[in-house]
Amino acid sequence: MKRKKKFIIKIFKHTILVSIALIMLFPMIWIILQSFKSYFDVIAVPPKLIFSPVLENYINVFRKIDFFYSFRDSLIVALCSVGLTLLIGVPCGYALAKFNFKGKNNIGFFILSTKMMPPIVIIVPFVKIFHMLGMIDTYIGLILAHVLVNIALVVWMMRGFFVDIPREIEEAAMIDGCSEIKSFLIIDLPLSAPGLVATALLSFLFSWNEFFFALTLTNFKVRTLPLYMATEFVGHLAIKWGTLSAAGVLAIIPTLIFIIIIQRHLIRGLTFGALK
Repeated sequence: MKRKKKFIIKIFKHTILVSIALIMLFPMIWIILQSFKSYFDVIAVPPKLIFSPVLENYINVFRKIDFFYSFRDSLIVALCSVGLTLLIGVPCGYALAKFNFKGKNNIGFFILSTKMMPPIVIIVPFVKIFHMLGMIDTYIGLILAHVLVNIALVVWMMRGFFVDIPREIEEAAMIDGCSEIKSFLIIDLPLSAPGLVATALLSFLFSWNEFFFALTLTNFKVRTLPLYMATEFVGHLAIKWGTLSAAGVLAIIPTLIFIIIIQRHLIRGLTFGALK
């Protein structure tokens, strides 16, 4: 009887978990289904769950050369912004975690506060400054905007990972002749590698999916994928739901590949420091 009760509880728990997973994955499942529907199946009311799949939407996306240009622009901006953000944010997070200096808490709070501001608050000075510097509609302008937005995330995540690394390990390395910089490079960075991977992925996701800065800081020379999809497939009179869904599915693929490749390090990074 007790064994049967445990089995029922286990089934109940799994049912709840599967239900939650389906609810969370429903938008993704819906987009994938939409991408394989014909025009009339997409706009059918009530929505069709049983239909004849077609590849017309994907063919329409692949026929548009601008889609691949926008894909390239998004990849360049995301990768460069992630690299630059990590280059600046990782040493800053290390300094906040390991050093004691005057104004440390104030500096940390100021960096964190930049993440609290809505983008609409800072976009006007961004536009004015970038216009004066000739960086409107350029890769460097959009990359710098993404860096300024994501820097707080990187600094505070890496600070948390570095805090969890025992100081005794660094002190032992310094006794053997390591300098502070060398200890950071050969001790702290390798030990915090899973956290670094998780931070890089989150920064990449924010940059890859960012729309507002791309809308206001670029025109024609640089057009990221979210901006291209919003302007190409969404018209004044109609929305090409099937083609838009197909483009959305293709836009997700790089992120999925990235997650699959670094999955092992990502799980360690997201749980780094959770248990003592």
